[in-house]
Amino acid sequence: MQVKDIMSSPVVTIGPEATVQEAANLMLQSNLSALVVVDESKHIVGILTHSDFGVQRKLLPLADNLYQLLGSWADPKAIEDIAEKVRVRLVKEVMTRDVEVVTEDVPIGEVVERMLKHRVNRLPVVRDKELVGIVTRHDLLKVIAANEGE
Repeated sequence: MQVKDIMSSPVVTIGPEATVQEAANLMLQSNLSALVVVDESKHIVGILTHSDFGVQRKLLPLADNLYQLLGSWADPKAIEDIAEKVRVRLVKEVMTRDVEVVTEDVPIGEVVERMLKHRVNRLPVVRDKELVGIVTRHDLLKVIAANEGE
């Protein structure tokens, strides 16, 4: 079995000039935990996951994580001020630029190895550098579940 047999397509994407607020809204509307960031030619320039725009050093050098932030500042006004600063940041400022990708003909076993090696939950699928799909751990889980009854 190969990537093309289990990948999801089309992929919900966002441009690098979008704001973090736009990305968050798109992720919520689409029920996704990540967006592939593409340029006008559908070439991958990054990936944005829910952890990329949590309160981290990437966005604000104020706290290592939300729990530390909330523990330090329980003041609702301070939290809203921080949220406002995060909302207007651009996707290109916070996305992960070095994106591991696969092609459609890669065997599923190799996908699992690459996800584990790179500690990622999804791999964009490309054909001639153009985004054509995405394979996620959920897609792999569906393969396991389907084979269980056979």
